Amino acid sequence: MAAISSLRALAATALPLLTIAAAQVQAAAIDAEAVREALMKNTGLKAESVQPSPIPGLWEVFIQDRLFYVDDKVGYVFSGSIIDTKTKTNQTQERLREFARENWSKWPRQDAVKQVFGKGQREVIVFSDANCTYCRSMERVFETVGNLTVWTFITPLIRGEQNNYEIVCAKDPSKAWADWMRRGITPPAAPQNCDSSVLTRNLKLAGRYSIGGAPTFFFPTGDRMTGAVSAEQFEGILAEQPTNGS
Repeated sequence: MAAISSLRALAATALPLLTIAAAQVQAAAIDAEAVREALMKNTGLKAESVQPSPIPGLWEVFIQDRLFYVDDKVGYVFSGSIIDTKTKTNQTQERLREFARENWSKWPRQDAVKQVFGKGQREVIVFSDANCTYCRSMERVFETVGNLTVWTFITPLIRGEQNNYEIVCAKDPSKAWADWMRRGITPPAAPQNCDSSVLTRNLKLAGRYSIGGAPTFFFPTGDRMTGAVSAEQFEGILAEQPTNGS
């Protein structure tokens, strides 16, 4: 029922979209490369992925991990959800999750702090801030659930670089992070001329994914979650994730 309600709410924009698409379907086959080139020519944007959408005459294009739809000649660019009335599913959300799964290995893990709890067979990516109370509570959850590898992108989302700067500048950022977040040990003073550019890169990455709060989690299944949960709830989410080697 929720999907049908959403469909009705979108009807005012969806119907013109379909009319435009139908009017612009070409008799000759249009390939993905032609759409990619037209997108660059008309918008100056580079697509990470181009393939036909569920609607004939429309193509889906991923630009900086965001999903848009275009017509064959890229005369129009659309954003929003495509809902399948037969299956009552949001095709756009399903495709976003699929794309995230396909690109799980492409996260820039070199800019993250790695922590391994137990065997570390399960994996999660999280954007955290050293000044975030909810992030601190999730560190205890990680310890409780165990068998987990956590890639933490330290991102100054709350009070600027305070504490975040000292941690990324520490000799062992992973230890400094764990000491501060789980044991309350103040990070050591940062050395002069420390290269803290990782904080800028992580902020840029957070902007790419429209992250405005911490902690924000990403999972191998393509799911995303913002906020803190109990160990029991987090274990339930992890139970749906693949393990390393599976």
